[in-house]
Amino acid sequence: MGTRFYSVFVFLLAVGWSLMGGWGLAAAPTPAEQSDADGGQEVASVLWQTHYGPALLAAEREKKMVLVVFHRPTPDAVDVHFQQRILADPEVKARLANYVCVRLPLDATIRLEGKQKPLIEHPSFAAMEGRPGIAIVDYAHPEAAYYGCVVSAFPFEPDACYSIQQIKTILDLPPGDFVQRRQWYVQQMHELARQSSTGPAQAAAPLQWYEDYATAYRTAYQRGRMLLILFADPEEQSLGNRFEKEVLNDPSLREKLEEYVLLKLPRNGATTQQGRSVVLLEEPAFSEMLGQEGLAILDLANRDQKQYGTVVSVFPFLHGRLYTLEQTQVILTLPPGTLTQRTMIYAVRTHPERPASTTGELDPVLAQEAENHSAYQARIRLQGHHQWSSRFHRISQLLPPGLLAQEVCAESWPGQNLLEAAIECVRCWRLSSGHWSAVRAAHPRYGYDMKKGDNGVWYATGIFGRPAH
Repeated sequence: MGTRFYSVFVFLLAVGWSLMGGWGLAAAPTPAEQSDADGGQEVASVLWQTHYGPALLAAEREKKMVLVVFHRPTPDAVDVHFQQRILADPEVKARLANYVCVRLPLDATIRLEGKQKPLIEHPSFAAMEGRPGIAIVDYAHPEAAYYGCVVSAFPFEPDACYSIQQIKTILDLPPGDFVQRRQWYVQQMHELARQSSTGPAQAAAPLQWYEDYATAYRTAYQRGRMLLILFADPEEQSLGNRFEKEVLNDPSLREKLEEYVLLKLPRNGATTQQGRSVVLLEEPAFSEMLGQEGLAILDLANRDQKQYGTVVSVFPFLHGRLYTLEQTQVILTLPPGTLTQRTMIYAVRTHPERPASTTGELDPVLAQEAENHSAYQARIRLQGHHQWSSRFHRISQLLPPGLLAQEVCAESWPGQNLLEAAIECVRCWRLSSGHWSAVRAAHPRYGYDMKKGDNGVWYATGIFGRPAH
């Protein structure tokens, strides 16, 4: 690719062009608009910007590279996977600290010569071929001829994005112009392929499953890991054994499962507490397993959070159905949170239309606000945006500058279990254009939770921090 892109182009973008959109963010309702909405190793969080111009100015000021992630206006499964799985990897996040990061929809526009034009169609991004993917602009080397220029472009294939290893390689490329960096990337990929192909191929060792609760719990505690329990009856064709063979043994899950301590128990699996034998599935902490085979997860990884040492996920095989590979990937990559918070996030992420409201950062302040309002609705047994006019201002003041609060609420049918209620609440949001515009949009910050009233109804709340534009 021989075209050179001069920094004057990028500078003009930064000071004179306005972007429209920004990961499909809908305008957050003010209190006056509320009625329209009715119906492993700790790594610092990455701040994702949603406007190109300010991102370039920040990069110029901080002498950093700019990572631009182009995505579809309505993020599809590939976009969501890239955001939630690839960019959230701790080693990738550590590298992103050296970049100014910005997310833009493919239809984000710039004003040039008095007309709005898609940024992706500008010659600087010709190598993106109008597709989702990543591009890098160099603002780290003021003395270089390629300063302010697009120095990398990696469009996605229609049904796939780049792997964690590929992204780490891209982010580690040395300074250079577009052609040099592309050559170095290809050479590095060839070298990695050569290294992986040397010597006889060896089958991956089987996953290590503990069979004693006390031993597995102690191991997870000592290692600071999540404890994943597979409740599986001993019969060869039991749902639990089928799930292990048909889903958990898939190679795509190996890397993530190795981050857990794994325990396999029959439904009558017991442990000893205070000198007496206790069947786990009969304990209140596992009540939402409904006595069935399935998955449960205990958090022994996040010592500084309130859910530490508690059950934070329960996924019984409801109605005899196994979780799909994609659903299991979502389960294994849920962010730290309480049982009800993670269940709501699971329900959002597995909705068929793949709403994007959980692709940003799970904000502890918003999660607590969502918990508080869900508990309030459950206490008065009435769904609604109660006291939103005052809560809107208070919550917005707790958010980073430039973000405003936005809220959605829903309720389940009486008598539904936790997982079914979470899925029902998301279904209800889909039926309301106002709510769904918020749930399906990507937000820099979000929080979800749900609480059960004494009337058997679950009340759900989602609160988002979205740009104030």
